[in-house]
Amino acid sequence: MKRILIIGAHYDDAELGAGGTAAKLAAAGKEVYKLTLTDNEVKESVYNRVTRREDSIRDSARACAALGIKEISNFQQERVCQLKYSTEIMQRVEQVILEKRIDTVFVHSEFDTNQDHCEAGKISKTAARHCDNILIYQSNLYVCEKPFYPTVFFDITDYIEMKRSALKQYGIEHQRFGAENDTLFENNIGRNKLWGYSNGVKYAEGFLPFKLLF
Repeated sequence: MKRILIIGAHYDDAELGAGGTAAKLAAAGKEVYKLTLTDNEVKESVYNRVTRREDSIRDSARACAALGIKEISNFQQERVCQLKYSTEIMQRVEQVILEKRIDTVFVHSEFDTNQDHCEAGKISKTAARHCDNILIYQSNLYVCEKPFYPTVFFDITDYIEMKRSALKQYGIEHQRFGAENDTLFENNIGRNKLWGYSNGVKYAEGFLPFKLLF
């Protein structure tokens, strides 16, 4: 793993699903990039919160800085909740992979209950088909028809505070649900603690292997 791309449907997905791993790989001297497929613009939601693209761009830049990774900022994004698999979008992602000579890609599970996540997973796996490694992550905590049971883990004990710092760069509108001290972000960190316990470390991020080349 020398040149890594983490693909998210929304601006905070990469940090939620693989933020600690991204920081760990970057600290080891790897080239780590983040790519977001939608504009993240939400004017109305069941949570009565507004998410503005310009705020997300600012927050994402700060989050990437906290993790020590680079962001692909010139990608032509789709509207949030309107992401659909197409050859044209897939080839845009593939072009990024080719230009950056990516060998490892972290992608959404396509067995998700978030529409954008599902489509992002399909797009990313096809675009990354020639990469050596494809690892699947889950950024949310939804119950899915096909449960997410990771079998590949990265020990992120030394990087959990970097992940937490990255997530803190995002406004409350990114939390989506929960009380102030019981948010999506903190519950995500709690899952990292659980996966860490399962592997004999303090914190870990878990992934499903779609393709690995050793």
